[in-house]
Amino acid sequence: MTTEANKILTPVVDDTLIAEYLEENTDFFERHPQLLQQLSLRHQERGTVSLVERQQQVLRQRIMQLEEEITDLMITARRNEELFRVYSELYVELLECTELADVMDALQRTFSEQLNMPALSLKFFDSPIELDEQFTFAADTHKKLLSKRFQNDPVYLGRLTADEKKLLFPDEPIASVALLLLGHKGELGMLAIGNHDASHFEPAMDTLLVRQLQALLSRILPPLLSHHAAHHDAV
Repeated sequence: MTTEANKILTPVVDDTLIAEYLEENTDFFERHPQLLQQLSLRHQERGTVSLVERQQQVLRQRIMQLEEEITDLMITARRNEELFRVYSELYVELLECTELADVMDALQRTFSEQLNMPALSLKFFDSPIELDEQFTFAADTHKKLLSKRFQNDPVYLGRLTADEKKLLFPDEPIASVALLLLGHKGELGMLAIGNHDASHFEPAMDTLLVRQLQALLSRILPPLLSHHAAHHDAV
């Protein structure tokens, strides 16, 4: 009976309670500095080290980790800044275009020369006017592509099947793509941007810049198509 009573009355102190107490009393070792000299920890390389030494080592490791994270963030920030600059210059160029060929030239200069994107395709669906072959996209072929890639979103980032790649980039070994439907409801056409790197375009990527480009092209292309049709009729 006495043994059972002792078990009940004796408080159970485990690692969790000690850890919680130290978290709530961070000045504990300041109030008991003699403990720092008595405590020691095992280190895989250095053997037994004091608690202070171990704490300093952990802090140094954490500082190194934070420095690496800051460096990565700075590299990403510089890359994003460069991307914004390139896209901003492209927007200005596109607003000054007066012909479809000008639009294609501006896009190719930006993506091929500045962003290292080796392939670009601008296609129109069921155009009522006659266009150069590079701008045409047969209805039966694009419907097959659209049914798979644009069910929930007018922007697709990722990979295509071999047959799909042949429709857009027959002469380039493209591994990943960004596909943008153009027009108010995606009825106008499609801009396809290809890259040799399979991991360059991924579904989880941020789409802010490509959606801005999509919106701008959807606004400026219809007047250019009308201008092209009027010029063709006049000739």
